Amino acid sequence: MSSEHEPRAGYRSIPAEFLLDPSPDPPYEPIAMIFGEHVQYAVTIDPAEWIAGACGGVGGTVGALVPNQYPLVLRVRAPDPIPRGWSIAYRDLFAVVASIGERHTSSPDRAWFAVWQGHGFANRTTHVAWKEPPDDTNRDAREQERSRLRDEDKRRNGAVTASLRQVPRFDLPNRSYHLLTGPVSATTQLDDPGSGATWRHPDLFWPDDHRWFVATDVDFWSLYIGGDHDFITELARNVPTHSEIVDFDLPLEVED
Repeated sequence: MSSEHEPRAGYRSIPAEFLLDPSPDPPYEPIAMIFGEHVQYAVTIDPAEWIAGACGGVGGTVGALVPNQYPLVLRVRAPDPIPRGWSIAYRDLFAVVASIGERHTSSPDRAWFAVWQGHGFANRTTHVAWKEPPDDTNRDAREQERSRLRDEDKRRNGAVTASLRQVPRFDLPNRSYHLLTGPVSATTQLDDPGSGATWRHPDLFWPDDHRWFVATDVDFWSLYIGGDHDFITELARNVPTHSEIVDFDLPLEVED
């Protein structure tokens, strides 16, 4: 995570065609359903345009991250660091939020997922370590293996770049997001592009009827969730981590 939270005041939406990266050279074949088979690419960025006018808070505060129309905002902390299985515990937290959210929306089968484009999906590098120091008999073999892995990385990253170009992207201050759609239940079923079957958490997600809104960011792991009293009360009783009601003017806390 970065060490500084960027201000988010003054939202604006930019048509996706002006945000796409240049075509990879040489051209690569896109990977089908790069975020997994449980979501689809949004047709346009229109479903995300309401966020711009709804976030009126000062940059770096909860009100600049979560639309200000909600009566309550609940901060839900990420699981405590553990030696093994933290990512599973984090996904389980999203699962609880999504499960309760399904009961508090008229559109459980239609939700929107925004994934920050800066996660570095197309910049994966494979590293290999050998126990023994190189000698004349294996130095050439090691270099050939490194060359092969570099070529594989280049092909994979090129295919990921080509694939991401197909996903509409919308812009908020200092953040651009890929926009996906699917049922609320797909929250825990997004794939991380370029890394096999690894789960990718959405940075923002909400149902089509806007009854609630969940947000996190590259600078922290907590979830900030806007909704009505019944939804927030049920969440607070059932999430497995610490939670507290927060104000829109609360500064967002950077978490390493």
